[in-house]
Amino acid sequence: MDKNELVSITQGGLAIMNPTTPAKVLAAGKAAGLREGSRVVEVGCGNGTILDLWGREYGISGLGIEAREDACTRAEEAIRSSGLSERIAVLCMDARDYAPDEPFDCAAAIGASHIHGGFSATLDALLGLVHDEGTIVIGDRCWRSDRVPPEFAREWPDVLTGYEILSLAREAGLDVAAVVRSSADDWDRYESGIWQAVLSWLGDHPDHPDRDFMTDYLHRIQDEYFGYGQEQMGWAMYVLVPGFW
Repeated sequence: MDKNELVSITQGGLAIMNPTTPAKVLAAGKAAGLREGSRVVEVGCGNGTILDLWGREYGISGLGIEAREDACTRAEEAIRSSGLSERIAVLCMDARDYAPDEPFDCAAAIGASHIHGGFSATLDALLGLVHDEGTIVIGDRCWRSDRVPPEFAREWPDVLTGYEILSLAREAGLDVAAVVRSSADDWDRYESGIWQAVLSWLGDHPDHPDRDFMTDYLHRIQDEYFGYGQEQMGWAMYVLVPGFW
């Protein structure tokens, strides 16, 4: 099954396609200094919920970039329904090919580090989208400690510890203004939403040629979550600002 199709099936029905909440998204936006007139670009904007929240709460303008056409349609509808279409646009394309006409005040990638190949590459890409005083918001997986069993760590070679993320930010000349972490309930709600979507798809597609693949996928992600994800894997939004040193 195509990767984009898998994401649409498993997460397309989630308002926020990450283990977080609207309140935490707003907290990250506040820490990033978003206000009326702030220009924001979100790489991998999914269903547009985060830009919609920031647009309604803080009055931002800007752009969401998303490669999946069905997600772009949902994002455009969410933004239109909130009356934000004149301020926030959705560009349906590979974010790696995007070059801004002018720099933004804030660049975000919430659960979208895979687009550029990990946290470090995403940070570099987002820095190329903002001006010198711009802020960065990255939502990503992280290990809960630096003592993750090697057999688990090898399964996720791109996942970093919080200290490694702090070090990368400082190397880029940034300070960490805030960390907005997911709770156990956030994780359970997010993972459960994915399981329910897969089960619903299986019920609706009894003869689909990818049925065995989807069943295996469901069992694999559940094995990961119950086996070590609950205990070892974290997720957080990191708000990064220009350093004063």
